Amino acid sequence: MEILPATTNDIDEITNVEIRSKMASFPSLVEPHDIDFETRQYRWKTWFAAQSPATSKPQRVLFKAVADNSIIGYIAVHLTTRYEKDAEIQSFYVLKEYQRKGIGTGLLLNAVNWLETQHTKSLCVGIAKNTPYRAFYIKYGGGHLNEHWICWEDVAAIIMS
Repeated sequence: MEILPATTNDIDEITNVEIRSKMASFPSLVEPHDIDFETRQYRWKTWFAAQSPATSKPQRVLFKAVADNSIIGYIAVHLTTRYEKDAEIQSFYVLKEYQRKGIGTGLLLNAVNWLETQHTKSLCVGIAKNTPYRAFYIKYGGGHLNEHWICWEDVAAIIMS
């Protein structure tokens, strides 16, 4: 397995990983638009073009985890103005069959290293309140901003966790 920066050439595969992960990991929380390929694909096209989300700044990166020439997970981060934080995790998924193998941690640490090159201090991530994945962020020192957002005031602390 290796972790690499993704490009627009990866959009279709990233879209598939997102949809498969949502369906396998928390199917009861998934709405039809969350798994519509064309909708999600368009979202990634606008994200890579720095056109979304509205609170984002142009600086962004998506790291992909690749095994056997296939994307098995990814993390997308960008600089932001949301909640007066410096950066935001836009999207973070690892295929269910690859979870709990250190891949998510590797992706998160790659994102943090990139954020440090951007001189960011704080980070936030939106997450549904009923998912078991909140514990992952808390494990790495995240704190609740509200019921839908977890934040770090110092991204360097993630590496120390």
